Amino acid sequence: MNKLNYILKYTEYLIRKCRVFVTTDLYFHTATLNRISGAHANLKKPVTLNEKICHRLVFDHNPLYTLLADKLAVREYVHNRTQLVKTIPVIGVYNRVEDIDLSKLPEKFVLKCNHDSGSVVICTDKEKFNQRRVFNRLKLALNKNMYFTTREWQYKYITPVILCEKYIDIFNGRVKTNIPEMLRIHCFHNIACFIEADFTDENGKEFINVYDTSWQLQPFQMEYPNTPVPVQEPELFHNAIIAAQELAKGIDYCRVDLMLAEDEIYFSEITLSPMRGKLRITPATWNATLGEMWHLTELKSRLH
Repeated sequence: MNKLNYILKYTEYLIRKCRVFVTTDLYFHTATLNRISGAHANLKKPVTLNEKICHRLVFDHNPLYTLLADKLAVREYVHNRTQLVKTIPVIGVYNRVEDIDLSKLPEKFVLKCNHDSGSVVICTDKEKFNQRRVFNRLKLALNKNMYFTTREWQYKYITPVILCEKYIDIFNGRVKTNIPEMLRIHCFHNIACFIEADFTDENGKEFINVYDTSWQLQPFQMEYPNTPVPVQEPELFHNAIIAAQELAKGIDYCRVDLMLAEDEIYFSEITLSPMRGKLRITPATWNATLGEMWHLTELKSRLH
């Protein structure tokens, strides 16, 4: 990213930020969901999973959600909740990109901000690492508050920093198409109910299989099509389910993202608003079916 692109992207962000002064979060999420679904969303009386996620974003501002969304602060939460998963070792924490000394970093590493989504940079070869482009990208991320572009409240009050983490190769020579690169475990009221397993083939094509807790493929899809051939249950699958439920305890709904290496489970994140409440679920009737799993018992108190 050169200087001109930086200015253009930051200007675009400032324009989006100005929308906060003319549109409410309720209007923003309702209008966006209406446009994507082609139906009339009701966030005050939500029924579908997407409506309930957006309802939370508008009406439920629990301070715990900010801690869970902070990729640095959440690490202690994970350590206190379960012994079944590891957090990826942190190499450094930086307030500015100028504080990053590449000469002190290993050959492979990961850089990302703690306060957003999408700023991840993976380095597997320092000789090919484009420092200027990456640092400009991270500098831009540090200067942006994700709330103003996505209206996800939990990101609004996170103090931004850059994390450098150890690079973890979860495949380690194994066949990529047979191994999920991420398990996204949807938990409702402390119970894991369904799991998105992410796959990418050797050509970069993405797939998502949705399973129950017995690794039975479910009759609906989320975001991407199923893999063309069946996939065997991972060895650590049931430990991942238990760990997700330990991490989700006390939260009415969340998605726990875990990575399975050969003999370890690594924590990725706890997501409170998957796809910002704009999930593509096929057939669409399953949006309401999944929404029934989430009981908003405090709905009335939130709206008064």
